[in-house]
Amino acid sequence: MRRICYRFPQRVDLSFAMGMPFNETLRYIADMDGQESTKTTTNTSKQELVRVKTKVEIALDRATFGEITDDVLRAGVITEAVDLKCSVLALALRGGGKVPIANDVFFLRLTDQVSRTDIDIAKEGSGEGLDALDMKNILLGTAK
Repeated sequence: MRRICYRFPQRVDLSFAMGMPFNETLRYIADMDGQESTKTTTNTSKQELVRVKTKVEIALDRATFGEITDDVLRAGVITEAVDLKCSVLALALRGGGKVPIANDVFFLRLTDQVSRTDIDIAKEGSGEGLDALDMKNILLGTAK
């Protein structure tokens, strides 16, 4: 069964192929839900510590996204295609607390191509922050 959402943008920012089968790719991306990492960035000649949190949601019906459950990830439950919504929140860790510096939302469409999975990435809205190439690097585990 396909789990796609009508809210998925008509124009995608980036398309690429992941060298894993569909169910494996879906589980891999679902495991990114709730993941946190910390990195150091240089901002206006000053280094600061940034915590990056990711949240991954799956198309529940054709109009909304929700939490990914283990039932959905079982082999054969989702076939052909699935839409995911991935939010990436960046928080600067400064003196007395955490300051949000970016909250980027991406739509991902995974399409089954037997031995590989095609992934289309579309960023919701425009503006500064991460772009589709950054999201691809996060998915491939090569983000800097």
